[in-house]
Amino acid sequence: MDRIVIGPNWIGDAVMSLPVLRALRRAHPSDGLTVLAPRGPAAIYGAEASADTVLVRAGLAGDVARLRRRRFGEAWLLPNSFHAALIAFLSGVPQRIGYATDSRGFLLTGAPAPPSGTGHQLRDYDLLLRARGIAPDLEPPRLPISAAARAAAQEVLRLAGLPAEAPLVLLCPGSAVAPTKRWPAERYARLSDALAARGFARAIAIGPNERALGESVAKTAGTPIPVLGADLGPAELAALLSCATVAVTNDSGPMHLAAAVGIPVVALFGPTDPGRTSPSGARHRVLDRYVFCSPCFRNDCPFGHECMKEITVEAVARAVEELLSGQERDPSLRSG
Repeated sequence: MDRIVIGPNWIGDAVMSLPVLRALRRAHPSDGLTVLAPRGPAAIYGAEASADTVLVRAGLAGDVARLRRRRFGEAWLLPNSFHAALIAFLSGVPQRIGYATDSRGFLLTGAPAPPSGTGHQLRDYDLLLRARGIAPDLEPPRLPISAAARAAAQEVLRLAGLPAEAPLVLLCPGSAVAPTKRWPAERYARLSDALAARGFARAIAIGPNERALGESVAKTAGTPIPVLGADLGPAELAALLSCATVAVTNDSGPMHLAAAVGIPVVALFGPTDPGRTSPSGARHRVLDRYVFCSPCFRNDCPFGHECMKEITVEAVARAVEELLSGQERDPSLRSG
């Protein structure tokens, strides 16, 4: 039987869903496995390679037409949205498996109540798998780096002229969804200067829509720092991160990419909950100044963004040094 997995909309969520693909592949090694996802997450699923085929979303009508032609036997819905269930329903997939959320239960054939949402998001899909007799994959997400992606990343680093002898720290100041998840750009600039004084090579790693943010950090920094990644796809960005000694990120796609390729991460949290979305599979430090309104999950802040502003430059620089010296504390600890 062929299966279609409808993937999430964001790169970080796609990384955290990779164990689901591994579990389905392990349970049904001879069956066809296809993923339908937006372009960015699709690149992640293609690089991970558990799926036989990865389709890029083409709008409701286009997606339904393609799925109808393939005659899938099961659809696994990883997003909790009504739209994902509608795609599977209109495509005529006989078994439609997802959580009963967003008033979509009538569109599904297997629809348990969703989990509490208090544990890590990596475990959110376990109930769906067990309901179909499939053992969850409990290993962290892993993303292999292809030779082509590694070559593209190394060429970017070569053109940047970074000193090969110094440990490289990649600063990732962006976040695709909520600007409230971003540590201030001025803090990233000051961190770059602090790391330069400690003998680190530094570069800013950004996504395709973050060029202005990266340039803002670079212009504010007192020491030169290149801006890399705007022209790289997600798989090549993962390869770039794999060349670093440590990455400093917000709660973002690059945070999960860095962990998935095994790079130590200093992760800066504010309005979101590290208990839900902290990096997994690599050594990391979470810095989270837990204020009275945390976690709020808001896209705007009426209180001055104190949860992120209270994370100091010195605390982040110290966390980088501790990770590299093997002195990191329990990664579940919150500190600032």
